[in-house]
Amino acid sequence: MSDFDHITPFRLVRTIAAAGRGHPAIYLLICEAAVAKLVEADLRVEIDVQLDAPATTEAISELRDKGLPPSGDGSVRLVHIDQWLPKLVDALDRHSPFLVQDGSQLLLLAGDEMAKRIIRRAPNLRNRLTDVFEIEPEYLSGG
Repeated sequence: MSDFDHITPFRLVRTIAAAGRGHPAIYLLICEAAVAKLVEADLRVEIDVQLDAPATTEAISELRDKGLPPSGDGSVRLVHIDQWLPKLVDALDRHSPFLVQDGSQLLLLAGDEMAKRIIRRAPNLRNRLTDVFEIEPEYLSGG
């Protein structure tokens, strides 16, 4: 993986909560494919508990034909970038100022190589990122 700071879903959502729900943010979260579903589940639980906000989860492969709809409800949107779609990445880059203009938070979850491709291809989005983290699931069992 890359050299970005590590974070857990609990800490990420705590950071969002500390900034305030109306504070727009875009995070690029780098995650190994093997644990992506666990991270998504942990994020949904933490968003529900800590923010009491609606959370939507979408895979970029499902957005291929329709694009990313505006939220307008202050929700936290988690978009799993599960395949490389250059046109959609270009659209995210071009429209990055409008993705969170309503005060919502956008969490982009991608593997290491996919995240690198996004960072290289989407300079406007890269400049609007609140932060980039390597995210791991919560392992409450200690193992």
